[in-house]
Amino acid sequence: MNKYILSFLIFILSSNITLNANSYSIFGGTYDYDDDNTTNLFGLNYHLSNNKIDLINYLTVNPVFGGFITVERASMFYGGFETNIGTDLIYLNLSSSAGIYSNGDGKDLGNNLQFKSEINIFYSISKKSRFGLGSHHISNAGLASVNPGTNNYYLIYNRNF
Repeated sequence: MNKYILSFLIFILSSNITLNANSYSIFGGTYDYDDDNTTNLFGLNYHLSNNKIDLINYLTVNPVFGGFITVERASMFYGGFETNIGTDLIYLNLSSSAGIYSNGDGKDLGNNLQFKSEINIFYSISKKSRFGLGSHHISNAGLASVNPGTNNYYLIYNRNF
């Protein structure tokens, strides 16, 4: 699995890809809090808000991608879509992503393809910075016979570019 992650990183770093991200989030918290494999996780997300997609003039979504790693070396790199509901001061951020997971010395989630559902609440402390609380669930959606999933929670710092 590590060779796939390394190959992906080499591809991204050697590509001519220009990212127009307008914010990033750094987060840290507890991985698999409701099971006996509890450990800490740390991650980073890029929010591509300049690339918004209107769905039926009702819901606006934008791409998000990122990754996390745990103390037990479990890791996931993912990409998906998110939306924000609320005001500039306080808002709910919902996202759904698919990605590549490696269990390292951590929990076996059944296969490398995993799906992440996420809910965060943010409070703006300035025009460019926000703090938040978040939680996400990771599962392979029944694609493998082993599908324990994980539930995670964390603190988030979000900043505009």
